[in-house]
Amino acid sequence: MRNEVVLDLETKRAPQGWGAREELGGLGISVVGVWTSADDQFRIYREDALLELEPILRNTDRLIGFAIHKFDLPVLQPYVHFDLREVPTLDMFEDVSERLGHRISLASLAKATLGAAKLGHGLEAVGWYHQGEWEKLEKYCTQDVRITRDLYHFGQEHRHLLFESFVDRGIVSVPVSWGMPDVTDIRATIDRAIAEQKAMEIDYISRENAGQGFVKTRKIELKAVRGDEIDAYDHLRQDVRMFRIGRIAGARILDERIRPRPVAQSLFS
Repeated sequence: MRNEVVLDLETKRAPQGWGAREELGGLGISVVGVWTSADDQFRIYREDALLELEPILRNTDRLIGFAIHKFDLPVLQPYVHFDLREVPTLDMFEDVSERLGHRISLASLAKATLGAAKLGHGLEAVGWYHQGEWEKLEKYCTQDVRITRDLYHFGQEHRHLLFESFVDRGIVSVPVSWGMPDVTDIRATIDRAIAEQKAMEIDYISRENAGQGFVKTRKIELKAVRGDEIDAYDHLRQDVRMFRIGRIAGARILDERIRPRPVAQSLFS
């Protein structure tokens, strides 16, 4: 079992944008919250107890967080005696934003994926620190750690997260790297299927749920590969469909040769 740590922290002062590592390092920490997989426990550390956190960070197999590369780790760096950039990390914000092409908030992912809500926002947390509202502050930080952990586990199991579309307010999916196979393995399977002229079975994460869930299994026969997309005859639809390689969550070559099929006229219109 991997020794994984989910981390979130709150600061004494509000950041002015993302800032440089040096600027973020001067914000000061009010509390750090962690969840550790080794014992399935949540813990909160105030600033004067952060030395207790250092061995946990040194010994983790992976440190998981949301925007930890641009925020949490630079803020935390002055409090530890080793370079946090040496710790294996997963930044869920970077993973999801890169796949979407735009930023997405933890609150949006939590609401659509988990039906969960944050207990406030960062500016409120700064205010709670200055007002001495430690119970509110620690509860808020712990909830953010819990949400991050639950999103991580959901992505592991389902290979995608959900969020509300900015365009039509519908719920759509985004594949996540920590649940998906290596895309090079998927491409290798595709290349082999083409070379052997064999049919394939794929597990595909659709952008929208059309009543059959987001993850669907399809039997296909490859027609063409175009960059990050494939055209393939879909046995369920009995027509040629386009599939994005980055949304293929599993691929298996079948012991069945492909055969010539009529191509839908719509492909050329």
